[in-house]
Amino acid sequence: MTTPLCKAVDEYVNKGLSRFHMPGHKGAECFPDYYKYDITEVEGADSLFEASGAIREAEERFAEIYGAGASLLSAGGSTLCIQGMLATFLNPGDTVIMCRNCHASAVNTAALLDLNVVWINPRSTAELAAALEQNPQAKAVYVTSPDYFGVLTDIAACSKIAHEHGATLLVDNAHGAHLHFFPTEMHPIALGADASADSLHKSLPVCTGGALLHLAKKELYGKAKEKMRLFGSTSPSYLIMLSADSCIEYLETKARRDFAMLNGKVANLRYHAFEHGLAPKTRNVEPARLTLSVTSSGMTAEEFGIALRRHKIEPEYVNSEWAVLMASPFNTEEDFANVAKFIEDTAGNGCAAPEERLSHMPQRALSIREATFAESVLIKTKDACKRTAASLVMPCPPCIALASPGEIIDEKLQSLLIKYGIDEINVVK
Repeated sequence: MTTPLCKAVDEYVNKGLSRFHMPGHKGAECFPDYYKYDITEVEGADSLFEASGAIREAEERFAEIYGAGASLLSAGGSTLCIQGMLATFLNPGDTVIMCRNCHASAVNTAALLDLNVVWINPRSTAELAAALEQNPQAKAVYVTSPDYFGVLTDIAACSKIAHEHGATLLVDNAHGAHLHFFPTEMHPIALGADASADSLHKSLPVCTGGALLHLAKKELYGKAKEKMRLFGSTSPSYLIMLSADSCIEYLETKARRDFAMLNGKVANLRYHAFEHGLAPKTRNVEPARLTLSVTSSGMTAEEFGIALRRHKIEPEYVNSEWAVLMASPFNTEEDFANVAKFIEDTAGNGCAAPEERLSHMPQRALSIREATFAESVLIKTKDACKRTAASLVMPCPPCIALASPGEIIDEKLQSLLIKYGIDEINVVK
């Protein structure tokens, strides 16, 4: 192939690297002869947003697998699931308690739905309880678990606190579609969440864009389907949906065995990394993810990335603080051996990068919707003090919104933005 993107992807594939990045199929074939399966809503193939045939049957099998009241298929990733989830449980003007490490799609949906967002720091159940006490009108709590680094939130505790205050618990479980298949149950629906958005493709043998919205209550299926229709393409990819459908038998027959084995493999690597000073011991991470401390290695992000690739490893992400490796049962023994060799060859001092938390939540001048749709101008961050942010600023890491639309940029926030290399920012005119 000589066309630009085909050439670039061919070059990557031909390197034969160990894929420790999404999607979870790691290059294995989801289904053969894919071009002839690229169809549209023809007779007998059902329709995603009016599902009553094959697609509906697939959704019902997913619901049975996950123990959900209902499961809705998405060819638009967890973004579409998050949009549909928020629109199903909240109306314009409603208040939602939202953890600050949410995905950008949640903030964008809050702008579209004109939601009143009350921000809290992630994984703080005490802060969650206090926020619900101070905002008794809140209709929902929105948390992200696992986060990008695999750190888990206590979903059972969050569910209990939310329900005691009359609020629903909505979970962005984009990085945790596989959590149901480990020996210890960790999936949000099983732990008391009212809804969960799962990116199948991140950790399972599904093409990029395949996702599910799980609902605890079956009777909300029709409403959720209508809300997803508001945001989704009228031409959903049958290739994506077929790859999700083809995953059903795997989940029903082999997933539990495979993920139990994967649990042991990654746990061994994690302990190996701890012994070599490259991973913290106490981080509560999901079992399929290995997060290594770049800080402790003394290398730059570029140097760490080069060292990984020298060991034939392509990571999900590397920066000056952390490297994220996402494993699945479709990684080979050679893949895991490459990681073990990298750890053996890399010295660390055991000093992990500190977990970033905002010391305070910035004051708000406008609602998220007002700021998002206001006239804005791009200015230098050094000149942005006391201006109002017009767009979301969320560097990765820490994958925590430093500035949300409508917030006033004070001196502390300005310093944090500069620290993370944000040289320019959109502000309201």
